Amino acid sequence: MYVAVIRRISGGVGVKTAKSFNTPLFFSDTCARNLKTFVTQWPRHITTFLCYGRSPRVEAAQRMHKLSAITVASSRGYGSLAMQELSREEMLGTQGVQPPKEQDLEPAGLPSRPLAEAKLPSGKMNLHRLHLKYKRKQPISMATAYDYPSARLVDGAGIDMVLVGDSLGMVVLGLEDTTSVTMDQMVHHCRAAARGTRNAFVVGDMPFGSYLTPDEAARNAVRLVKEGRADAVKLEGGRQEHDSASHPTIYSPPHVVPQVRALVAAGVAVMGHIGLTPQSHTALGGYRVQGRTAEQAQELVEAARELQAAGCFGIVLEMVPAAVASLLTAEISIPTIGIGAGVGTSGQVQVFHDLLGLYDGKVPRFSRQFGHMEAPMLSALQEYARAVEERSFPEPRHSFSIERSELLAFEQRLHPKTTRRAEGHAATTAFSFDSYLTPAAATRSAIHAQALQAKPAPSTPRVVRTVAEWRELFASRPASKPLGLVPTMGALHAGHLSLVEKENDAVAVSVFVNPRQFAPTEDLQSYPRPWEKDLEALTKAGVDYIFAPSVEEMYPPSQPNLKPFVDLTGIDSLSEGARRPGFFRGVSTVVTKLFNIIKPQRVYFGQKDGLQCIVVRRLIEDLNFDTQLVVGETVREPDGLAMSSRNIYLDAKQRQVAPTVYRALCAMRDLHRAGERDAAALREAGMQVLAKEPLLIPEYISLSSCRDGEEVQNLPTPGSPFAPETMAAIAVKLGTTRLIDNIILK
Repeated sequence: MYVAVIRRISGGVGVKTAKSFNTPLFFSDTCARNLKTFVTQWPRHITTFLCYGRSPRVEAAQRMHKLSAITVASSRGYGSLAMQELSREEMLGTQGVQPPKEQDLEPAGLPSRPLAEAKLPSGKMNLHRLHLKYKRKQPISMATAYDYPSARLVDGAGIDMVLVGDSLGMVVLGLEDTTSVTMDQMVHHCRAAARGTRNAFVVGDMPFGSYLTPDEAARNAVRLVKEGRADAVKLEGGRQEHDSASHPTIYSPPHVVPQVRALVAAGVAVMGHIGLTPQSHTALGGYRVQGRTAEQAQELVEAARELQAAGCFGIVLEMVPAAVASLLTAEISIPTIGIGAGVGTSGQVQVFHDLLGLYDGKVPRFSRQFGHMEAPMLSALQEYARAVEERSFPEPRHSFSIERSELLAFEQRLHPKTTRRAEGHAATTAFSFDSYLTPAAATRSAIHAQALQAKPAPSTPRVVRTVAEWRELFASRPASKPLGLVPTMGALHAGHLSLVEKENDAVAVSVFVNPRQFAPTEDLQSYPRPWEKDLEALTKAGVDYIFAPSVEEMYPPSQPNLKPFVDLTGIDSLSEGARRPGFFRGVSTVVTKLFNIIKPQRVYFGQKDGLQCIVVRRLIEDLNFDTQLVVGETVREPDGLAMSSRNIYLDAKQRQVAPTVYRALCAMRDLHRAGERDAAALREAGMQVLAKEPLLIPEYISLSSCRDGEEVQNLPTPGSPFAPETMAAIAVKLGTTRLIDNIILK
């Protein structure tokens, strides 16, 4: 195959020749018109376009960008390396070439496009790579970081530059402004941030008062690079002093050009900072936008030019009008990094704590919170505090074991006489060290109890917090050993404990305050959660396992439209269901989940929540759970009040009135025993008793079927075939407390 190419020769013109030097220049049968293309030089502008895909003016602009980079790099001692980027031909071609104007680079009315779309290779960001991004008009990202974790996150996100800013005084140290930050603090935080950075370019802020003179600036900057491991430093201020008398209204930034020259001469890469300079905010009259007048804007441009000439590799523009920042960026040949300066700069910088919503102070207008991390972090810390208070953390898996023989030897060293007396008994007791590293283990050590008491104390139940842990625990459990489950929401009383039956090989109690059972106006947040007291009661009751998951474990976060639940048609029209819409949806969902997780052979509920027992029975029957429902009698106080976790809300006067609910149920039962079968008459008997106590506000008096919860009008007579039992139920409000109770009319 014959391939012809255009080759660029001296002077920029081109000639047409064969691609391979081993083939003839052209075929012998080539026509005259085609032959002419081989013997004629191609014009420079056509050659440039064919070879490089750009016009001579764009090519000249690129050469000028390279030359400007070489000028800056040479002043820092990088000249010999940077010069290698230009060939001798390119160097000669720039002689007499003026930098093209902006309108020459792009057609009028079209947005500016990158000169090259190729991405930079991955690796450590440095000045050369930053300049390549700038030359290609690729936006430069920068974010602050003040320690190893924040720098690691910023670096891991692929952000180009990490700024260890003196803003740490406000967002990390809680100071009112940045002026109190010291050089020692900046070195300390730079060093920490540098450890967390692998790829990003690290810039350390020079704190207020650390660069008053060129010598002092050089000494402190070298320290920030040498000790703080920063790649560059940043200082605030602009051009040399001007005649303030002739320009009394012009903004005058701090005079730092000599300091910049001294730092560059010392081999330190320097970034400028103009516009609002926070370190001198008091002299500026506060945190005010700079450059809003023509004179102030021109002063900013002059400051940027002098900082560039002094050797800065880039400039931060803070709180500058967007149009001014865009024009200023076009006037200089080094990157501008904006903060509150619009989108026309070469890149952007933001404060880490503002980006993530972690600062409790005023968020600047120019900041955007890309995340709101304070709430989930606070929630996690609150959960930790709760777990510590309830002694649910640490669990056995967070602790370390010791050999039994070593532990007994240790006990003997601590209590030699007592241990010897109990040694015989302890030796015959099977246990493992992990068995008492559960919540409340610090206060109840089974080994210590065996050493001090003649009979062993009940073992602390095994507390399980996750579904995975429970399934792993029971993966090899024989089906022939029945497991009983008592579902609760904690705040246990004698009614709960009466359900812990010994007919099973093992008994589990779930302790989970189910948020889906609470309406927005109900007491989810204030519902009692006395974990330590509950654990002690379950230990005495001989419970083997406690399943106490978190809300996130039971209801993992999911898409808003993909939240499964279990519902029962018509439940919201029944007595308790009508008063608490959605309540039984929450009950059905959590009970179904518990059945699927724990897989009990028997489940125990108390009759006090009568409609709930009906709902659970329907779930077991209609969803085919291999579980037997056992309903325990309602446990009452001596005066008849049904035991309830919410009884603690009652004050002394309300507590005296509360048993009236049970007395009203007894009146209905007595009338039923006397032969009354009309539901209206039975309800009236109960209402007459309630009416005697003005503090009670009745919600409903229900007479319903124990089979499906439907209201009945006429109760079955004795001996009626297949007649279900009837449940008489009452719900009242007593102050802010809601009381429910029921009895079965047999």
